[in-house]
Amino acid sequence: MTRLDLADPTTATLAIAQALDAVGLRTAVYGGLALAAYGEPRETKDADFAVASVSAEIAISALAGAGLAPSLSFEHVRFGGNTITRFALFGSEGIEGFNVVDFVEPRSKRYAEAVLGRSLRGELRGQEVTIVSPEDFVLLKVLSTRERDLDDAASVVRALAARLDLGLLEREAADLSQELADHDVTGRLRSVHARAQTNH
Repeated sequence: MTRLDLADPTTATLAIAQALDAVGLRTAVYGGLALAAYGEPRETKDADFAVASVSAEIAISALAGAGLAPSLSFEHVRFGGNTITRFALFGSEGIEGFNVVDFVEPRSKRYAEAVLGRSLRGELRGQEVTIVSPEDFVLLKVLSTRERDLDDAASVVRALAARLDLGLLEREAADLSQELADHDVTGRLRSVHARAQTNH
């Protein structure tokens, strides 16, 4: 019998998505796997999901029910315009390896719901999954704090160019600037566009 290996980020993401879907939790794949779909891939090891109002208790129950043996690392820690809830996954019978999953939730409840409402259906290794839209990938990275997040967002803007809804990006950035006055949303989005003009 084939054992599921959590150390493979794609395998982990699919197992997590299936576990969350099974209990009706609305989430969308984010992070490195979404970047690989829209921009310039880079190595990723963990799993990331965009969420809105998902409690750690419900998530733990869903993940444990799928045999993923979760342990809560921290809950709703602020990183810029987002909060992150992190779980370590240790696996169990038939599931080997270790991984980490981050639930990324915008601090704007309005925007968090909008991200899920605009999410797309796609296929990953033959399994249907929900993934954040490319515009929301960019904005979620703008809401983050690292320089690497801006580079990730810029790679999507560069790769998709005119296919992106730039008007949506600007409208959401303006609204988020009002809702999250302590985070430089418009400045970080300007930096994304500037970086997108450079060659890599």
